[in-house]
Amino acid sequence: MKTRLRFTCAASLVLAVSCQSAPSQESSHWNLNSVIPRASYNFLGYREDLSDSYRDQLWEDKQSINLTVKRHFMNVNPENPFQANWAYDGPRPPHSLLPNPWNYMHAESLVIGGVLAAWTGTFLPIPVGSLIGTLLPGGFAEFGEGIGNTLSGSFRAKIDEPPAVADFRVRSN
Repeated sequence: MKTRLRFTCAASLVLAVSCQSAPSQESSHWNLNSVIPRASYNFLGYREDLSDSYRDQLWEDKQSINLTVKRHFMNVNPENPFQANWAYDGPRPPHSLLPNPWNYMHAESLVIGGVLAAWTGTFLPIPVGSLIGTLLPGGFAEFGEGIGNTLSGSFRAKIDEPPAVADFRVRSN
């Protein structure tokens, strides 16, 4: 009898603790409203509470990949005082295929194209992250802005040129 009473009390305590009377929270995994934010974080690496928009987060991720590639393959060393600072600190261009398709396609599409080439024999680079950014609210307007700026000749493209001598500075430790 005592065992049943203890088990009933323990089960009642567990059930009482598991019920929520608070308003819905997105961080609670018991809540149906948490599915979309958790799925977007797990599949895309995007958290709404930490970034302004998905396109901004995507641009920061692409610039991080660019900096990593420059450091590993082009031997860019941030500790070297005789090298210019290669960090990108300008404004984000419109999220569009034009004027620079590499900014839209990026390494993700090369990886997906490689997987598709191994699977089907046809290289078809698909920029899934950029397409999701285009399909989100405001994406088509920004995509059209990039194409319109390119066709009018007033795009904010930055031509990669070697840094000027004045950009080099000696860092003292």
